[in-house]
Amino acid sequence: MNATQISYVALWSKDLDANRAIFANILGIPIAYEDENVVVFQTEGAQLVLQRAIDADADLDGTIQFGISVDNLDQVTEALKANHLTIEIDREEITQNQRVTIVRLGSGQAVEFTGE
Repeated sequence: MNATQISYVALWSKDLDANRAIFANILGIPIAYEDENVVVFQTEGAQLVLQRAIDADADLDGTIQFGISVDNLDQVTEALKANHLTIEIDREEITQNQRVTIVRLGSGQAVEFTGE
């Protein structure tokens, strides 16, 4: 059961425009995708995702979420369950060959595990 890489780090913020300016204008990180509620920056490693904290997600302002690619999602999910962690999404299909499990850590952060 190996984690193969951190796939993304997400920063939640009510002031998406100010954060976008820091990463795009000051640091010059290329934007891979953008709409009114999300900006995805592509680095050589993980993606940096800025998410707007509004409506149902307003309480996420200031939090960080990250995703990890794993080689055996079933094994990871069962290990998380065995350790009595709070599973918010259990092996939901997100693309034809990709599924996701999301766990909520006791400290409040969400961690997304992706794999086949």
